[in-house]
Amino acid sequence: MDDTMLDDSMMRRSDALQEMMRLARSLVSDGEVTNMEAKVFHAWIERNPDVKGIPAVDEIVGILTNVFADGRLSDSERDELVRLLEEFGG
Repeated sequence: MDDTMLDDSMMRRSDALQEMMRLARSLVSDGEVTNMEAKVFHAWIERNPDVKGIPAVDEIVGILTNVFADGRLSDSERDELVRLLEEFGG
């Protein structure tokens, strides 16, 4: 892999992470995450796979995967998601 491809990949990942942080801050600005917001965030991650493989992101993905496996966002999952998004979004 040449340096140009590596640089492009790193730039895409950096840009995607910055966008993800902004989205996370926006979602938890009111201190909660609705079912629709969780779906939007999950869809965003699926469209931006460059962010996967980072422990904080993978933890969020794990919760969202559980949520959509059973089709509902439980209170404990919601609380954990809010905490993780607040930490991630800074």
